[in-house]
Amino acid sequence: MAPDLTARHEWGIDRILAELIGEEVRVAAKSFSPTQWTGESRFDFVAVRSLYLPDNSQPTSLPVFFEGRLECFAREVGVVLACIGASRCAEGAVDGSIYFRGSTAVILRGPAIVELASPFHVERLPVDADNYWRDIRMPSVQFELPFSRVQSERVDANHNP
Repeated sequence: MAPDLTARHEWGIDRILAELIGEEVRVAAKSFSPTQWTGESRFDFVAVRSLYLPDNSQPTSLPVFFEGRLECFAREVGVVLACIGASRCAEGAVDGSIYFRGSTAVILRGPAIVELASPFHVERLPVDADNYWRDIRMPSVQFELPFSRVQSERVDANHNP
């Protein structure tokens, strides 16, 4: 007699990540496996606390985020892995320690396979460069459409000769 197989329950993080595949995202990391120059990963995970930054410092207790294009994800009980590809808009993006929404954090760019830190933090990145930097500086920033800035500049130009 075959045992009854039950379907694995879908978690909220499954839905969030599935909706963001192919999008630019920022995820909080517990550990990561860097992608080699050949594009392959060895799945040798490194805790983000033991990472050395370009200034020879370590994140210690700072939160560490990875940014890039979400390619795929996998979840086991309590462990979520996300494949973060290289960002399509890497110029002008953060890479290292930064004052992030009121406290210091480390933001690194993909590619890497990232084990998400608990509680899970996944967010879509703004595409517009101005919105990206506004999002870095202020918590809960409201996204602005690029044309709204152009319209406000036209209004100011009409009122200021």
